[in-house]
Amino acid sequence: MVNEVRLYLARGLDNLWSTPCGQDGPCHHRLGWEISKATMRDCVLGGWDRETGTRSVVILEEPIAKSLKDTQDEAIEPFRLDAAIRALAPAAMADICVSPDARELLAVILDAQRRAFVCHEQHDLDERGTHTLETARALLTLAQNGDGTTVYKQVDAYADSPSHLGNLLRGLSASAEETPERAVTAQRIWPNLMLYVLELADTGHTPFEGDFVGDMTLAALLPVQTSETHYLYRELRGDPIIWWDPLAVQSEVEAWLEHANGNATCVDQLVSFLRALTSEDQVRLGLPWMAQLVLTKPGNIARRTYLLPNWLIETHAVAEAIELASTWQQIVDALVVAGDSRLAPYSE
Repeated sequence: MVNEVRLYLARGLDNLWSTPCGQDGPCHHRLGWEISKATMRDCVLGGWDRETGTRSVVILEEPIAKSLKDTQDEAIEPFRLDAAIRALAPAAMADICVSPDARELLAVILDAQRRAFVCHEQHDLDERGTHTLETARALLTLAQNGDGTTVYKQVDAYADSPSHLGNLLRGLSASAEETPERAVTAQRIWPNLMLYVLELADTGHTPFEGDFVGDMTLAALLPVQTSETHYLYRELRGDPIIWWDPLAVQSEVEAWLEHANGNATCVDQLVSFLRALTSEDQVRLGLPWMAQLVLTKPGNIARRTYLLPNWLIETHAVAEAIELASTWQQIVDALVVAGDSRLAPYSE
């Protein structure tokens, strides 16, 4: 509850950062700066307290950035960094008196969060991605204002950590749904981000390792609409923004397919990804992609996807109308032969 209150307080500071600096006396932005730091001062754990049966809490001393830098990875409580991350990203980009300090401290906090997550790899500290969502908002805010490198530092830290990388990709997509500014930014950076992550896999890293978790991370390179129940603290002000455009990332999707062939999780992700298009464009663009995914290993796909059979049934008439019926039929027949009885009435 305490951290939830801090997070909403940090969100409320957006209004403060958007005002001009004061002309007389101490600037009001300095008060917001002190509040932001106060939300994270207890993010370090000390030794074991026998009386309480828990580890003691260490209060970071000034200069707070140096104290956090000097903290050992395993002592950092990353969830206690959420509010400061949420507060400092807009402050860093606001061009006000505290912006240089906010940029410096935010960089240290993001590094601390990365260190803590990777250190506790065996005990996922952010299984639902709630904490990473705050980071994703900050990264898109930075990228929106000209910082094109910080997001890649985050990706590099998780190059061999599929769980955290998947959380990051899904968090970036979810945060882009919340505001037009972040939506535009995500659409701009996503093609390069896709290729960058795929190159990590091609150069010896393991971003997609680990069966289901790795499959989910590979799938997350294609943005889809976030489930209403996935995150605790969304900042939607209306309907989620469908910010991605499959027509704009065709070459990137082609590169993704080389890794996703025969992957049932990626098949369902592709169906959801294509929903951003009209029915005709879904078929014209997506049916050849789906054929590449399915026909390589139809036995891996049949009876293992939730969305594909209905999508094929829905697109049957369109496929016939635009002369892609033969491709559609190939996919259906291969799945039926591999054991998918749901499509049996449509097989030849």
